[in-house]
Amino acid sequence: MVSLTFGVVHSFLSSPTNVLLMLVLMSVIAALWSMHIPAGFPQGPRGLPFIGSLVAFAKDPVYTLTDLAKKYGDIFSVRLGMQRIVVLSNIEVVREALVKKQNAFAGRALVHSLELISEGGEGITSGNFTQKWKALHKIAQQAMRNYARGHKLGNLVTKDAFPRLKKVINDKNGEPFDPQPLLTLLVCNVMATMCFGQNYELDDKEFRNILKFIQNFNESFGNGLLADVVPIFKYIPTYGLRAYKKNLNIWFSLIQSKIDGHKIKMQEGNVSDLVDDVLKIQAEAKAAEDQADLLTDVNVRQVVADIFGAGIDTTVNTMNWCIAYMVNYPDVQTKIQKEIDDVIGQRLLTDKNKLPYYEAVLHEVMRIRTVLPLNVPHLTLEDTSVGGYNIPKGTQIWTNLWKLHMDEKYWMEPEQFRPERFLDEDGQALPKQDSFLPFSVGRRACVAEVLAKNEILLIFTCLFQQFTFLPAPGKEKPSLEPNFQALVTRCIPYEVVARERISGDSGT
Repeated sequence: MVSLTFGVVHSFLSSPTNVLLMLVLMSVIAALWSMHIPAGFPQGPRGLPFIGSLVAFAKDPVYTLTDLAKKYGDIFSVRLGMQRIVVLSNIEVVREALVKKQNAFAGRALVHSLELISEGGEGITSGNFTQKWKALHKIAQQAMRNYARGHKLGNLVTKDAFPRLKKVINDKNGEPFDPQPLLTLLVCNVMATMCFGQNYELDDKEFRNILKFIQNFNESFGNGLLADVVPIFKYIPTYGLRAYKKNLNIWFSLIQSKIDGHKIKMQEGNVSDLVDDVLKIQAEAKAAEDQADLLTDVNVRQVVADIFGAGIDTTVNTMNWCIAYMVNYPDVQTKIQKEIDDVIGQRLLTDKNKLPYYEAVLHEVMRIRTVLPLNVPHLTLEDTSVGGYNIPKGTQIWTNLWKLHMDEKYWMEPEQFRPERFLDEDGQALPKQDSFLPFSVGRRACVAEVLAKNEILLIFTCLFQQFTFLPAPGKEKPSLEPNFQALVTRCIPYEVVARERISGDSGT
């Protein structure tokens, strides 16, 4: 019987026509299977065979996902390549997944771009949720604790970094300028002083290299890596992949050079900044034999790169949006300046609770132009559920923070810029709204959230204590249309004029 069966198969495969028909049939079955949505799984667009909805996501993926939520509901699935992704689009299901079931949803989808930037998952932002990750997360928080609040951070901003920015702006003599490079100088100096104990000038070669890296990284990552959705392309040296790897090599070389310099300094017993703190923790781990692998040299590089790099781009973009909105809403800018003048004058901000309108404006900018609109993708670590749907282990989870911040159920006229929505009738700050998550929530919330919040508050105060920002003469006001690049909401480049203030002067 067996020999007869083999004979039939051999006879069938001997015909080229039969082989071709079989291949076509197998391709059709595979194509249909790729479009299949399992029972109990969130529904969504089936997309095209093999590539899914890649074509639809080629432009404005944030708007595409937001529109799909209107059609399929606040939990739906979408397929990119062969990977089916679940998208969460309201606060109830986001909290169910990221808070109530946070361990099940705490994984990180290690797509190829994140695999490269995390050096195989060895970092915090892109690393998977493991016991080692928990230890690294704790180490990063421990290292940042001394800098995240109080006078130490205040001095980093107001005494070390901001004076350089102020000098550069004053040197413009009222001429129009693009604020983004100057904001990058300011934020980079805050982070560089905190991490490395150094400052940059605008024309420093190393600072220019950092600017170039950020620009090149945004271009290569913003165009998307095909290997993230079609894994076989990780083995094909496409232009985008080669550019991405080249930029990462430059970045890691810069970070490693700083670490190597600090190792030499550490031998002299000099501990003065965050890299020193991390190296000290590494030395203590190595001294304990059972913790020797807890903080390898790659982990040190990743922790420093996460804190330094991630702290620059998101903060710069937030402040860039702040200036753009204040130029478009000069009455709001004037009201902020009056509150600052009345409450703290030219002193350092010590209690943000005394500036409710000022904080409300910041929150409204962070809501209406969410810098990370789709968060960083999560991964389920076990079979679980959300919103009554079955979610298998290994499923990518995207949280549409943009949709949360534009949900009419929680935000009246969400497209309108209204800082007052964060205040009560007496002009005092309302409790934090559930549907306001600029730093995400749960296990994978921003590790530097406290640092980032306080840094943004301090920078915002310095900018509008010292300057009034106005439209560039003869040019349009800054566009408030979002420009989605590398899953970051960026401003369309613009120019402004800055006039130095004296207390009580609106500068208009």
